[in-house]
Amino acid sequence: MSQTFTDHDLRALLIAVGLAPDVTDEAYALTFEELDLDSLARMEIATRIQEKYGVDIEDELVAELSPIQAKRLVNERLESAA
Repeated sequence: MSQTFTDHDLRALLIAVGLAPDVTDEAYALTFEELDLDSLARMEIATRIQEKYGVDIEDELVAELSPIQAKRLVNERLESAA
């Protein structure tokens, strides 16, 4: 059975690194910079993804990327590893 990085996983992770819990799902299309998630928050996101899913996206997790794009990247890597 292959793993999937779900919308629920994404939301929990973003809240854990400092995103306000009342942010709507539509905000996940904004960039990390627009969401005020700095390089330390992005590093924490990458570390948690690496630990839970075994996928390294630290180099790709730039300020201009959105959480939705990051989720897609994780799932693409998970699919290619399956």
